[in-house]
Amino acid sequence: MDKKLDGYQYIAKTLQGYGVDHVFYVEAMLRMVNKEFGEMGVKRVMAHSENAAAYMADGYARMSGKPGLCMCQSIGSENLAGGIHEAWLANSPVIAFTGKKTPEYQYRGCYQEADHRLLYEGITKFNADISTSNQLPTVLRQCFRAAVTGKPRPVHADLSNHTGRVIEVGSVNEPVCVETKYSAYPPYRPVADLDVVKEAVKAIDQASAPVIVIGRGAMISDAGPEIYQLAQKGDIPIVTSPDGKALIDETDGLWCGIVGSYGMDCANKVTLDADLVIFIGTQTGDQTTFDWKVPNTETKVIQIDIDPIELGKNYPNSIGLLGDAKAVSRQLLAGIAAATRIQWKEQCQAYVKTTLADYAKYQQSDALPMRPERLCEEISKALPENAVLVADTGYSAVWSATMLRMKPGQKYLRAAGSLGWSYPASLGVKCAAKDRPIICFTGDGAFYYHLNEMETAVRNQIHTVTIINNNEALVQCRPDLSLVYKNEMEKMPRRYQFPDVDFCKIAETYGCWAKKVIKPEDVGEAIKEALACGKPAVIDARTEQAADVPKAF
Repeated sequence: MDKKLDGYQYIAKTLQGYGVDHVFYVEAMLRMVNKEFGEMGVKRVMAHSENAAAYMADGYARMSGKPGLCMCQSIGSENLAGGIHEAWLANSPVIAFTGKKTPEYQYRGCYQEADHRLLYEGITKFNADISTSNQLPTVLRQCFRAAVTGKPRPVHADLSNHTGRVIEVGSVNEPVCVETKYSAYPPYRPVADLDVVKEAVKAIDQASAPVIVIGRGAMISDAGPEIYQLAQKGDIPIVTSPDGKALIDETDGLWCGIVGSYGMDCANKVTLDADLVIFIGTQTGDQTTFDWKVPNTETKVIQIDIDPIELGKNYPNSIGLLGDAKAVSRQLLAGIAAATRIQWKEQCQAYVKTTLADYAKYQQSDALPMRPERLCEEISKALPENAVLVADTGYSAVWSATMLRMKPGQKYLRAAGSLGWSYPASLGVKCAAKDRPIICFTGDGAFYYHLNEMETAVRNQIHTVTIINNNEALVQCRPDLSLVYKNEMEKMPRRYQFPDVDFCKIAETYGCWAKKVIKPEDVGEAIKEALACGKPAVIDARTEQAADVPKAF
């Protein structure tokens, strides 16, 4: 009979068996487990905030496809939950451990007492309470199964004692059980019902102006090659949501831009004009569809998704193909007839040509302060072939999604809605992809959130390059604030503008390499130096505050 294990040994051995090689945390959760991790060679990255630790785990998960692990003690649970919310929105498999007071201390107003499971109920796929060590075999297995099956999403377990100590010192009567199938996404690739596939194939063959819309679900399924072959065979233009960016070569003739409210005029026009819209791994929420106007609800729709709830959610009577994006794309590829849609493709490319021509006048501008469009153009030129660009939300997402042209072999990740996500997330991305150049693209307003994690990067030798689009303001707030302050405009600047702060000095104080860039022609050389410096690097790029993002439609 196997020897009983202490709880901390059981946790460490189980997580090691599932391939966990990093943990992102704030002291003082599961200290005995953490010590065991050190002896196993697991990299332990201690962050300066619980929120940042969750973002790092999220970045790691999005890059690797493996669950990212984060943890904190009782009082930090609320902050950790804020980071887990981002992972929920992004369909990212993150596992979060927190500590709770033991039963005899609950409901008595004790130190750090709170019911943490309520905080995670709406933002996790599985939300567990571990009161005894003997629950570990069942709950740990379920954490991994829930995180990576179906639509990947975060999970949470609240362990007894505010640091989980009670669970660490208890005994586990069962042997370690690891289901390696659930150590990464996707463990299964279900195919769609054949009758529905036939219906979808018929709709594609009969369409005169179809378009494929791809999103994050297609990216995490690694469905890019199959989707491109499907588009080639059917001569079908492709647009992507920002989350699907870089899955398709953005210089290819079938590519027609980024769709939605954070997107490009050409892509939205193509999608609106289409007589059939094929959503592949794309949530049909308000941002992707411009509040369900692009396409309108009368357009014929095919929807491929791993989550049955998504099928027809916003477009009733659509043809719903339940299954993995890669597997179902193969089914459609095998079924459709080869087609040539010259007139439709020419119409789509005319839209693309007009939009890119509109962008070019600013992308080639030598104006000072530097235009954000020109900054993005220079970044595009300087990005290494295997680079990963990690973008923040807001205007950072719009500028990077619309102005950066990604090439085959490059990857693009962006915040699902949390300002400040990109910098700590980029550290997690680098942990998952040590040999790839990781470029964080953020605004100054977003960088302020977690700039103290520069110390984390230096201490842990996590070498990323962070480019700050520094316009000394939360510029995305300006249009709505102007409506509020329309009769008192002199009071408005203090609501969204910042003073001139030297991020280079701050970065150098932490031990980073840093450089301020004023002129657009210096951006490329700065990126080259940053990539070669052997340290975490920060580029403070000064840009025009008055610049507005391009009209999406």
